[in-house]
Amino acid sequence: MLKVQPQLRSALAAPLDNSEIPHSFPAPHTRSSAQKDPQRIPWSWKGQTLIDAYFKRAHIFIPMLDETSFRADYLEGQRFDAPWLALLNMVFAMGSIMAMKSDDYTHINYYNKAMEYLPMDSFGSSHIEVVQALALIGGYYLHYINRPNMANAVLGGTIRMATALGLHRESLSQSTGDVAVSETRRRTWWSLFCLDTWSTTNMGRPSFGRFGPAVNLRVPEFGMNPSRDSSQNAGILPLIENIKFCKIATTIQDMLAVTPLLPTEDRHNLDSQLVSWYSTLPWLLRTTDPCAEGLYIARCIMKWRYQNLRMLLHRPVLLSLASANAQAATDVDIAATETCRELAKHTIEDMSREWSRNQMSGWSAAWFLYQAAMVPLVSVFWQWNSPRVPEWRKQIETVIEVLDAMQDWSVAARRNREVVCRMYEASRTIAHTGSAERPLTPDSLQSLAFGNEMSALLSPDADLQMSPIGLGPAGIPSMEILEQHGMLGLGAEGAYWGQAEEMGLDPYSAVHDGSLDLGSQHPLDYGLMTAVGHPGSLEASYPFIN
Repeated sequence: MLKVQPQLRSALAAPLDNSEIPHSFPAPHTRSSAQKDPQRIPWSWKGQTLIDAYFKRAHIFIPMLDETSFRADYLEGQRFDAPWLALLNMVFAMGSIMAMKSDDYTHINYYNKAMEYLPMDSFGSSHIEVVQALALIGGYYLHYINRPNMANAVLGGTIRMATALGLHRESLSQSTGDVAVSETRRRTWWSLFCLDTWSTTNMGRPSFGRFGPAVNLRVPEFGMNPSRDSSQNAGILPLIENIKFCKIATTIQDMLAVTPLLPTEDRHNLDSQLVSWYSTLPWLLRTTDPCAEGLYIARCIMKWRYQNLRMLLHRPVLLSLASANAQAATDVDIAATETCRELAKHTIEDMSREWSRNQMSGWSAAWFLYQAAMVPLVSVFWQWNSPRVPEWRKQIETVIEVLDAMQDWSVAARRNREVVCRMYEASRTIAHTGSAERPLTPDSLQSLAFGNEMSALLSPDADLQMSPIGLGPAGIPSMEILEQHGMLGLGAEGAYWGQAEEMGLDPYSAVHDGSLDLGSQHPLDYGLMTAVGHPGSLEASYPFIN
């Protein structure tokens, strides 16, 4: 956005609205020098409610737990081994998020308790329950509390741990042994695979070979015991289809990590794979017929991910044209731009109807909605005098309205809404003042970007964490600069607590970092949000279609 409209810098530089800052935060957690002695956790109605919420809204995406045996172990209340207590407390933490509104912090206590049973040497454990607990921490929870770098490290370590346990390989003993144990191993590995794909795609990180010939594990099977999945209605069907999606997404992710502006043939091929995947989904995952809540959430988020990834494929073309202030483009670039705009439009329309009032839906919706909003915003800044501006403005206004309604169900919604509002108001101001008198050429953008106003941001002491695919043409600073200095304030797929940080507070200062000691957390790299411009490729004689 800075490359398209440098004037945005002043609109985003002012502190965001602090009128809704919470007045109390959890007290800092005091670490104990000794590991806590395991104690039994007796059954309670509260615990049962949290477990129900977990299996209702989260389990359907990563069905790695044997629900029947897990519930039985909790009901009996006889287990007090560390792997069980770590996993149980993480289920409580995620269940608390699933059951409560975004202003509830109860989940912190459960996470802290879980970390007391997960010292550093847990990565050497042979218990699959430790793998599952760490998967919930690195795949979901740390993203929710805006620790994306720590989440990436924990989940990466968990995958290596699972590999050491042989979870990635199909063995003869799995085929002839206990079917339930074998199926749990398969579900756990493929849940890790999906979690890692979802998170690293959002963060713009390479896959580092999470899938290849060495992984010969079969996908989960339906025939283990259908009654064990009955509470989920769709059973493991969403996981099976998500595995297919994540294999395509991994290929896309690795190619975008090299350059976001893919060759036309590659872009069309990958887009065709995504379209084919969605068009061949089982009827149960494509229909809009009424269904159980868990299945409905899975349907919606699967579609939103599909739309978002297709949009990410084509958006670099739009950003490249806008960065170059192109007045002409090739037919293929025009087609890619229009595809991106149509996907953003449908995403905004669909999500405004489909999101539901719970945090699993709101958490994902706020992230994908924000991503979609960037497309009409870029379009308005670039082609401010186009006859389609009213259409784009209507889309942006819809985003603002939906984010406003999501505030109870997404920790990021308020912040997202304010950033989108600022950009929207800036676009209206720029249009009224006549941006046509100041054409946006690459040279003028570079001059503006490296003027005195940016000297502080670009100084050697600025400590910027730039994505390897986030540099614009001729070194023009990209979205990451906004993020590094708190102007965007978004975490991976969800949480940001900027309103507290503006006061010098951290609402999650009480969060136990365990003995992992992974260091300070840096904001999210917006690698996939920034295109590398190639103005030379736009020197065609085709008239550009507004």
